[in-house]
Amino acid sequence: MSNVLYKQYDPDVLKKFQKVQTEMLKDVLEVCEKYDLPCFLIYGTAIGAVRHKGFIPWDDDIDVGMIRKDYDKLLSVFTKELGEHYELLTPEIDSRYACTVTHVQRKNTVFITEMTKDLKCNCRIFMDIFPFDNVPESESEQNKLLRKSTLYGKLLFLSGSGSPHIPYAGLLYHILHLGCQIIHYGLKLFHITPSFLYKKFKKVSTSFNDVDCEYVTSYEYMGCLKDKVKKADLLPLVKVPFEDITAYIPANNDEFLKKVYGNYMEIPPVEKRVNHAPLVIQFEGEDPIYGE
Repeated sequence: MSNVLYKQYDPDVLKKFQKVQTEMLKDVLEVCEKYDLPCFLIYGTAIGAVRHKGFIPWDDDIDVGMIRKDYDKLLSVFTKELGEHYELLTPEIDSRYACTVTHVQRKNTVFITEMTKDLKCNCRIFMDIFPFDNVPESESEQNKLLRKSTLYGKLLFLSGSGSPHIPYAGLLYHILHLGCQIIHYGLKLFHITPSFLYKKFKKVSTSFNDVDCEYVTSYEYMGCLKDKVKKADLLPLVKVPFEDITAYIPANNDEFLKKVYGNYMEIPPVEKRVNHAPLVIQFEGEDPIYGE
């Protein structure tokens, strides 16, 4: 498994790729506005919006967040409103997909990375949607929920690939890689599917959504409790320019990004940059483009 998480694009390919993703974002936001579903830029996409008025120059990803009830409503109207050109990808929709993050994918395209090359599902040009769920008040309940969601999330990924990114070298890398391989084939041996693990993950993540809670977070990563946000601080959303369209960021966007990234307005050196290191990109109606 390569440890590469950043690779230089051909500038023309990246520009074209970002244009397709911007069109995808525009289409999703139009549906969200039609149904009054707040949808906001988060993580690196929100940094790009405030620092560059669009994509971070080397980025190849769009991340948006939604409160779970709004996310559920979007999914319920998705096929009707967006099904001609787009498809949803979750382990519940395609049990071969082994990731907690919901993808909106552009039909008739291909986008395969080092991290997704072992997946058997259709991997296309995509944007991510992160549902935000309630965070319990009790610290012990928070930690319990985090342990469970992290466990199911990691097992879910390993059910699809035994070769995750391992940020170590030498003997430790080989030991951890072997452990991941053992878990991967063990899950297959006992027929524990991505769909089963995703349902477990989702049940844990949504377990406090019927309780009145002050904070919400997206349980897709280990830092989710550190990055929890007050529901009252999300709205009203703030309209910002993003490439040649307008999008939205949370009311407390600056506070949230500082919590997650620190000084997010400082451009990181090349060795700390991240993108999806594509192996294959294919635009609609065109021949595939292969990376190194």
